[in-house]
Amino acid sequence: MKSILGTVRRSDIIFRANGHFDVTARVVRALNISPGDAVDVLSDGIDYFLYVSRHVGEASWGRFEAQVYPSCKRGKHFRGSSIRLCKAMLEASGADKKAALPCGEVVKDKDGRLLMPIIVKLNLAKSC
Repeated sequence: MKSILGTVRRSDIIFRANGHFDVTARVVRALNISPGDAVDVLSDGIDYFLYVSRHVGEASWGRFEAQVYPSCKRGKHFRGSSIRLCKAMLEASGADKKAALPCGEVVKDKDGRLLMPIIVKLNLAKSC
C-alpha cells in the first residue's frame, strides 16, 4: 500500500539552484525579519542556523547579499537571492536543484542574536 498524502510536514525555507530562496511567514515572524533585512546561515559543519545578519535600520546604506523582501503585496512570506548561500545549502542537504527544509524553534546565542536551526538532513523536496 502507498500513503495518499505522503509527507505532511511543510518546509520553512526553500533554496533553489538559481540562487533564489523563500522564507515562510513562520520564520519571518520568529526572527523579526523586516523588508530589506539581510539573512545568513551560521554553520559549524554539522548544525546550520538561519539568522538576520543585517537589519535594514542599521547605519550602513546600500544593497547586501541575501536581502529579503515580501514575495507578494499581501503575503507575509519573503524571498531573497544569493547564489553562494543557495549553493552551500543545496550541498549541505545533498540536493541538486531544490532543497525544501524545515526549521526548528528559535534559540538565542551568546551575542543575543535570534537563531533558527535548519534541519538539512530532512529535504522535503526529495519526498515529493
